[in-house]
Amino acid sequence: MAPVREDPAGRRCFSNGHAPTGCKDAQVTALLNWAAFEQTLTDALTTAVRSVITTHRDEQFYAAALAGIYREQNALIALPTLGLNSIQALSKHPVEDQPDLRWSVLDWEHVDDDWLPDARSWEQALTAEACRDTTAHWESTFQRYLMLLVRVCQAVRRRSQDLLILVLDDEHHELLIRDTLTPSDVRRYFPELDVRAAEAAQVAALPGDTRAAYYVSRLDSFDSEEAESALRRLGPAAVPALVEMLAVSQQAWQAAKLLGEIGQADDSVVRALDAALTRCSGPDQAWIASALSFLGRLDLVFSKRNQLPHDVVVTAICAPYTSFRNYTLAPRPLDYRPLEEVFEHHPGYAAALAEELAPGRGHCDLSPAEAAEANRALTSSHPAVRRHAALCLEALHR
Repeated sequence: MAPVREDPAGRRCFSNGHAPTGCKDAQVTALLNWAAFEQTLTDALTTAVRSVITTHRDEQFYAAALAGIYREQNALIALPTLGLNSIQALSKHPVEDQPDLRWSVLDWEHVDDDWLPDARSWEQALTAEACRDTTAHWESTFQRYLMLLVRVCQAVRRRSQDLLILVLDDEHHELLIRDTLTPSDVRRYFPELDVRAAEAAQVAALPGDTRAAYYVSRLDSFDSEEAESALRRLGPAAVPALVEMLAVSQQAWQAAKLLGEIGQADDSVVRALDAALTRCSGPDQAWIASALSFLGRLDLVFSKRNQLPHDVVVTAICAPYTSFRNYTLAPRPLDYRPLEEVFEHHPGYAAALAEELAPGRGHCDLSPAEAAEANRALTSSHPAVRRHAALCLEALHR
C-alpha cells in the first residue's frame, strides 16, 4: 500500500503522488448493492486465481492476496491489487531477502490490477457510498469493505483447496490476517503475530509511564498506528514521554500531534510546545503550532508569527476547525470567535485562511451541543466562516 501521511490540517494524501478519484468524481445515484458486490468479487477472484494457476502449472503457488488498497479519508476507496506468488518465484531471490518478500505482494511475480471486470464502476459506487455522510460513515463503510474482502478470500479459498488466500494491508495487518485465516494457519504462516500478542500482554501489565515509553519507541516502526492509538488511550499518562519526544528532530511532529489529540493543556505541555516552536522547522514546526492552537494557545503562535513561515501560522489558525479535531479524546468546544478575530485584525491572512477552510479541504465533525455556535457563525461577517459553519451543520444533520 502507498504510504499515507496527514498534514497538520488533518487531510490525508498518498506520498507516491497517486491522484485518486475523489467523492465529487464518484456521483452514483444508486446505493451500493453490497451483496452483488461481494458475489462479483468472489467470482472474479476465483476466475483470476484459477487462470494464473492453470497458465503456470509448473509452479507451486503458496498464496494469493488482495493488497494495495488505496484510500483517502472522505474520498477515494479503491479496489485492491491481486497478487499470486509461488515457491519457485520466491526462490529466485537471495535467501536473506525471502522473509520480507514472502508477503510483499507488489514484489510478487504475478500481480494484476485488472482482475475485476467493470472495476471502475464498482470503485465509484463504493466511494460514493462512503462519502454520502459524515467522516464516521466513511470509516464504517471502509471497515465494512475490509470485512467483505475477508469473506471473499475465505469463499475463494474453499473453492481453491490448499491455496492460501488472504487480505494484506499495512494499517490493519494483524486484524485482517487473524480474521481471514484459521488460528492454525496464523501459527504456521505468521508466527510473529503470536509473539507480538504475548508481548502486548506483557506491556499491558506495565505501569502507565513505562507503557508510554514503550509505545513511543514503536512510533517509528511497522506498527506505528497501533502505537499512536495506544498512546491516545493512555491519555495523560503518555504526556511526559511525548514531551520528551519534542526534542527529537523529525519525530517532534508526531509527539505534538498526539499531545494535541490527548488535549491536556497544562503548563508543562504548553511550555514544552512553546519552547519547541521556533527551535524546530518543517513538519515538526507546523504540528507544534497546530497543537498549541488546538490546546487554546494560538496566542503563543501569534506572539512569534514574525519568526514563523506564513503557512505555519495559517495552518495553526485553522487547526481547531479541521478534521484534526475528529481524532482527539475531548476536543475543546467549537468556537469561531478566534478565527473571526484573525479575519478582522490580521487581514493579511484572510486569503490563505479562506483557501485552507474551503470545501473539500477537511472540516471537523460537530456534536449536537456545538450546533448553536455553528448556527451563530452563519451570521458572521466573514464568508469563509459562514461557509465552514454551513458545511459542518450539513454534515451533522445528514
